[in-house]
Amino acid sequence: MRVMAMTMIVAFHSMCFYNGRWAKVDAIMIPFWYKTSSFLDVIDLNMFVFISGYLYGYLYIFRNKYRHPFEVVRTKARRLLIPYFFWGIPMVLVWPWNTWFKLWCGIGHLWFLMMLFGVFTLTVFLQMANAQRIRFTRRIGILLIVAASIAWLLFPKYVYGGEFLCINKILYYFPAFIIGYLCAKQRIGWLMPNWSYILLPFVLLLLYVFVWHNIPLPWTLIMLVRTLCGYTICIFLLIILSKVTMSDRSRRVFTEVERLSMGLYIFNQIVMDIVFSIPVLNQWFEIHWKVGPFLLFIIGFFPPMLLSYVFNKYKFLKWTIGG
Repeated sequence: MRVMAMTMIVAFHSMCFYNGRWAKVDAIMIPFWYKTSSFLDVIDLNMFVFISGYLYGYLYIFRNKYRHPFEVVRTKARRLLIPYFFWGIPMVLVWPWNTWFKLWCGIGHLWFLMMLFGVFTLTVFLQMANAQRIRFTRRIGILLIVAASIAWLLFPKYVYGGEFLCINKILYYFPAFIIGYLCAKQRIGWLMPNWSYILLPFVLLLLYVFVWHNIPLPWTLIMLVRTLCGYTICIFLLIILSKVTMSDRSRRVFTEVERLSMGLYIFNQIVMDIVFSIPVLNQWFEIHWKVGPFLLFIIGFFPPMLLSYVFNKYKFLKWTIGG
């Protein structure tokens, strides 16, 4: 699932030049790529956070890990915040669209690292606040999901500066983490019946309708439906993949790509920034918008993967990408 999520993230970044969201350059708006990227955007990062919550819950409950809160925070700071500042500070110095203030609000694509650290820290704090930490129950989890969702809706309206330390993003993605945690706790992939995954096409269809068509509903409601679809897709994929048996060769390939996923994420957008800082390439991709995202996917996937492999190979470089 992490490999799937990482592939979707790279694909989304490959379309950013064509969906009008890339403020760094004069991006163009191609409706097809805008809608396609919006479809991916609902699933990819939510899936990545969902997986993080699932693995955290599984290791915490069934492998007796993450028992010392401060050790968890320290470990996640080493894996997430050190790479964030190591690459974030040069991004401020090199790229004219970045500022020092943005460094504390989630700079560029690295905001995901700051947000994920905040999600882990919030989870640890809530577990410390719970008298019986192992009884981080389903009822409490559901209450936290609802509370975080309401806070995400209301926080920007009544509190200024929600972008600082990625607070708004932490509130938005925290439910995905808790849902993953609860799925691990309930062992949902093994408990739910085989027929349950046939609902997946209907959820995908609902998401398609709410992304591809202009629904005359409030934007908040549209976002809520999209996000719920994203959560449901994550759960169904977990159920399906829990019943899949891979060959040893396939498992090794997926394991290797998963091991390189952090470096792939960090280098992907940096490579994109370099590409679009060259005027000739910028113009070429603007003219060839039909094939541009496919070429950008190749550029944004394989060279960053190779860089991640090299950095993971050497101990003195590995720590810069969370190794």
